[in-house]
Amino acid sequence: MTNTYIITKKIHRLLVLIISTLGLIMAITGIIMKYPDIAHNILGSINLGQVRNLHNKLSPIFSIALFLMALTGLWMYVYPSLAAWRRRRQPPANSSDETL
Repeated sequence: MTNTYIITKKIHRLLVLIISTLGLIMAITGIIMKYPDIAHNILGSINLGQVRNLHNKLSPIFSIALFLMALTGLWMYVYPSLAAWRRRRQPPANSSDETL
């Protein structure tokens, strides 16, 4: 494997953790905004403005991280086929006049 593939794999793993964390926070804030009465009964006094603000602030970061994760995942999916195709195009190293 090349360094590009290894670096892409490490970045992808980091982005998976970021997406998981942000996704969980955004899911919780989305549920609170969808069902404010139930959230008020469970959590007590809650400021829906702050919940909405947190959700809105995290959504662009979530979108960028998801886009980058998709790009790195696509590269990890395409790279093995691309590397195999490159290997098939190169002539063998020892196919010179040694057999004559």
